[in-house]
Amino acid sequence: MEECHASEVLRLPVILYKILSFLPCKALNSCSRVCKVWSEYAATIKKKRKKIEWMSLECDEEEGLNSKAENLSAFIEQLSSEPDHVLMFCTSRLYETPVSLPSSHPTRFPRNAKCEAVEVTSFVEKLLPKICPMFALVADGVVVTDQKTNKTCEMEDRDALTLLSIPKIDGFDIYTFYVDIYTYANRMDESGSAIFEVDQVSTVPADKEVKAILFFCDEPFCPPEIGYTLLQHYKSCVIAGGYVDNFNSNRNSEASLMCIALCGPRVHAASVIIREEVNTAQEVDKIIKKLKDCNIPEENSFAFMFACIGRGRGHFKGSENVESSVFRKYFPKTPLFGFFGNGEVGFEHLNKYEENINTEKVSSEIPNKPLPKLYHAYTTIICLVSIN
Repeated sequence: MEECHASEVLRLPVILYKILSFLPCKALNSCSRVCKVWSEYAATIKKKRKKIEWMSLECDEEEGLNSKAENLSAFIEQLSSEPDHVLMFCTSRLYETPVSLPSSHPTRFPRNAKCEAVEVTSFVEKLLPKICPMFALVADGVVVTDQKTNKTCEMEDRDALTLLSIPKIDGFDIYTFYVDIYTYANRMDESGSAIFEVDQVSTVPADKEVKAILFFCDEPFCPPEIGYTLLQHYKSCVIAGGYVDNFNSNRNSEASLMCIALCGPRVHAASVIIREEVNTAQEVDKIIKKLKDCNIPEENSFAFMFACIGRGRGHFKGSENVESSVFRKYFPKTPLFGFFGNGEVGFEHLNKYEENINTEKVSSEIPNKPLPKLYHAYTTIICLVSIN
């Protein structure tokens, strides 16, 4: 019987395509450089992949981040879909913990090569494609979801981080813009009043429909006019976020307010607010059920939980993961991410899926009514997003 070499087998289109289809995205990119045929097959396979992926890890004080660096690397290496945007939620202590990397300046003797220490955000950025924006939100506690078990944990006083990788999806666009709140505040001090011009800072094209804005400030105070002007400018959209210890972006490091706009006809979003007086699982259940009643599809969905650092198990008489567990009850397939911060931004916005079932741009006009309260303390904001 004649031997059949691997090179001959790989010339068969069906077999080649089948083999390539099992490879993660990063390996596909390497294979695409072999020849034109491999490049075309790799491009076809990548185009079909639209999977939202995530990971989480917990570190104790003794082991630190170095022992977990391989987990982060493996997650990026094994991504099925090419990341278009990556969000990281990280605890403050972990953010300040350096990761040791081999020096980028090799020596003649590898054993003598020194290691360089980098922040975890820089470490992850080095693993991602250069064109992929990454946004890191840093707070005292974070909310993480494990991809294998889909279990959500509220890490109030344990060091942890979570990554959310979002691929490029037709009908779904992400735009980020930044606001220097000090410039705005100085203008207000000088004139006694200042108008916040959204069009001067927003990167969202005029023809894009904004469905949700994730709103993050790393200063203790943000002029409330900014949030309310955004709410009036982008009518019928969800605004959700809060005050963090720090945020880090590989696109801008100067501004103190970052807004991430989720746009497109395929995007559906809704949000609820769990107020200070709510302190039992039964009361939380009634509020989360409002989200469920919106009938937003769970497929290709993710959610955010922005809670006050004063909530959590102390607020629920020692019970852990109360709010996230109720969310998991109603949305077993939807990953939940977020943080315990220093103040919350958001409001109840219940937008039923049936009302937006077509892909035509819906009217941005909403009835004249008082603007909802946007800035809160000792609350939890939960925002559900689905890309249907």
